[in-house]
Amino acid sequence: MVDFARLMRRAYSLERDFAVNLIEGSQRKPKLLIIARNHTRKIVNIDEVVAVGEELGFEVVVGESSFSTNVEEFARVVNSVDVMVGVHGAGLTNEVFLPTNAVLIQIVPFGFLKTLAEYYFGIGANNMMLKYLAYDMSEEESTLIDLYPRDSAVFRDPESFQSQGWRAMAKLYLDEQNVKLNMTRFKSVLTRALELLR
Repeated sequence: MVDFARLMRRAYSLERDFAVNLIEGSQRKPKLLIIARNHTRKIVNIDEVVAVGEELGFEVVVGESSFSTNVEEFARVVNSVDVMVGVHGAGLTNEVFLPTNAVLIQIVPFGFLKTLAEYYFGIGANNMMLKYLAYDMSEEESTLIDLYPRDSAVFRDPESFQSQGWRAMAKLYLDEQNVKLNMTRFKSVLTRALELLR
């Protein structure tokens, strides 16, 4: 995977092989990319995420990767950052353009999806010599609380939807759900990302 990531960087003539190393007294600001989603699993309080990132000292960029996105241009954006954060989904495949030792933060949707999320993006990130952090959403951070009663199986027994098959689980936890991050909890993950860059 390290060789594959290097191949991707070369194929797109990307400039950075390594993320910033934040040593004491470093003048360079680390750069944070937030992968925005505009349909499902979107971060509804993205402005708050940007503000907290800037407060912590990041230069923050918000970008959306979609089918109409120019891959070469977006690859350059991804390669220019030190930390990439996004909700579980296809946009995180852009991890192949991150420089070695960059940090990938995957926001794992509520609904017993940690193993799936780790399999899709966490293992690959580690194998590409990226630093991987998973942020497991709580039910309070899910917009599903606005759609379903709190005593429903949606919250009490998410595994029951997985036993109904992929379509039932995906429809509920991937298609109907958006994200409202608890900024106190999420700030600690961004702080950890900074520590990993040191």
